[in-house]
Amino acid sequence: MKTLTLFMIIALLLMLLNFIYSIKKRERIKLNRESAWPEVLDLIISALQSGASISESLSNLGKVGPNAVKKAFREFEEDLLRGKKFDDCLSDLKKEFADPLSDQFFECLYFAAKFGSKNTVKVLRELSEYVSADLAIRAEITTKFGWVRNSANLAALAPWILFLILRTQENAKAAYLEPTGKFIMLFGVLATITAYIWMNKIARLPKSKRLFTMQMIEK
Repeated sequence: MKTLTLFMIIALLLMLLNFIYSIKKRERIKLNRESAWPEVLDLIISALQSGASISESLSNLGKVGPNAVKKAFREFEEDLLRGKKFDDCLSDLKKEFADPLSDQFFECLYFAAKFGSKNTVKVLRELSEYVSADLAIRAEITTKFGWVRNSANLAALAPWILFLILRTQENAKAAYLEPTGKFIMLFGVLATITAYIWMNKIARLPKSKRLFTMQMIEK
C-alpha cells in the first residue's frame, strides 16, 4: 500500500511537470511565430518592391524568412510546385498559423493577388507598424504580470519543500504513512495541480478574436 501511494504521488507530479512543459513549449512556439511577423512583413514588402510576385515573395520566405516560419512557407512553395491553387495554398497557411495577425496579412495578399492593388505595399507597411506596436504592448504587459506566473510556480513548489523538510522528522514520517497522511498527500498533489492551472490561466493574456476565418476559395 505504501509503494502504491508513493507511485501515485510520483505519477501525479510527473503529469504536472509534463503538463507544465507542454504549456511552455506551445507558448514558446506561439511567441516565436508572433515575434517573426514584423520581419516577415518587411521581407514581403522588399520582395514586392523589387518586382517579385506575391507567390514568389511568399515562397522566398521558406529560404530567407525567420526560422519560426520557414517550414510553413517551404510547404507553401512545395504545394505550388505540385500544381495546387494559390488560394488553397494561402488557406493552408492561414490554418497553419491560425492567428489574428497572420489572418490580416494573408487576407491582404489574397485580395491583392485576386483583384490587384496599387496600395498593397502601403497597406502592408501600415500592418507592419500595427503588428510591431501590438507585440511591444503585449510584451510590456506580459513582463508586468510575470509575477503572477512566478507566484504560481512558488505556490506549486513551496508546500512540497515543506513536506520534504517534515519528512526528515520521525513523527511526521510516521504520520504520513497512516491512511489519513496518505490521503493528505494525494489531496495536496491534486490541489497543487489545480492551483497551478488556475494561476496560469489568470496570468494569460486574452486572445484577440480571429475575424478572417473563412477559407479562401476561388469563385
